Amino acid sequence: MVVDDALESMTGMARLPPAELVARTLALLEQPPLFDLEVVSACNVVCVFCPREEMARSRARLDGPTFDAVLKFLPEKAVVMLSGLGDALLHPRISEMVARLGSRGVSACVVTNGVRLVPDLQDALIAAGVAEIQVSVHGLDEVVVRRVVPVGADPAATRRHVERLVEQNAARVRINFVETADNAAERPRVERWARDLGVRFFRRRQHTRGGTVGTARAGHAVAGCGIFGAVTFISSDGEILPCVNDVRGEGRLGSVRNTKWDDVVAWKRRVIRDSRWFTACRECDDDFRWVLLARGTVEGAESRR
Repeated sequence: MVVDDALESMTGMARLPPAELVARTLALLEQPPLFDLEVVSACNVVCVFCPREEMARSRARLDGPTFDAVLKFLPEKAVVMLSGLGDALLHPRISEMVARLGSRGVSACVVTNGVRLVPDLQDALIAAGVAEIQVSVHGLDEVVVRRVVPVGADPAATRRHVERLVEQNAARVRINFVETADNAAERPRVERWARDLGVRFFRRRQHTRGGTVGTARAGHAVAGCGIFGAVTFISSDGEILPCVNDVRGEGRLGSVRNTKWDDVVAWKRRVIRDSRWFTACRECDDDFRWVLLARGTVEGAESRR
C-alpha cells in the first residue's frame, strides 16, 4: 500500500452513504478472522508515534494461562499477528507460541523492530513454522532514524538481521515503514532496499492512535471501519478491545478467559449496525481503515501491521 492509495480510498469512501460503509464493514467481518495478539506491551525502542504512556494494561506480558485461553478462544481458519503495542521478540516464549499456534492450524506472523532479530532467534522462529516476519524499518540513515526512534534504534543491526533472514529463504519477510514528517524523504530509499531484497514493502502514514498522538487529519464521521470489521485485538492481559488504536482500553468487551468468538462477532455486528463507535474511533485518522473498506478484503490488502 502507498499513501496515494490510502488517500484515494479515503476520498472514495467519503462519497459513499453511511449504509454502504456499514455493509462493507459487515462484509469484512464475515471473512476468515484476523487477530492482533499483543504478547508483550513493552518495547526495547521508543518511537515518536507510539503513545506508550497512555496504555492501560494490567500485565505487560502475556502469561501461560492466558495464552492457553487464547488458543481455546481462536476460531477455525484464524490468522494471528503477534504484534500489538510492543515488540513480540521481547517475549521469552515467542517461538513456542508460534509453534503452538501452528499445531492448532493457526497461521502466525511476528512483527518486530528488528533489533533483537538475531540469527539464533530467526532460526528458532523458522523452525517453529512462522508464516511471516515483518520488520519495522523507518529509515536506513541513522540520523533520520533517530528523529523517529530516538531511543534504542540500531538501523545497522536491523539491516544486517533482515538481510540474513532473507538469505535463509525460509520465511516470508515484509518491511513496514511508518511515514512521518521527519522521515518521508527516506521512504524511496527504504522501498528500493526492500525491492532489491525481493521482499514486500508496506508504508503507512503516522496517525493519532485513537487520539493519543498529535492532532487528527481532516476526515469525516465514522460510519464504518475496515480495521474493526477485519481485525480483532487481544491485549497482553487477555482483554478483547475494539482495536490496537484503543490505546486506553475504553471499549473493552471482555477477556479471552470468559468470552467466546461468537460473542465477539455479535458484539461487532451491534457496534457496526447501530453505529455505537468508541471514543478512540472518533479521534482516529488511520488511513488503513479506509483502505480495507475500499478493497473489501484482508487478503492482499497488506492487513498485517
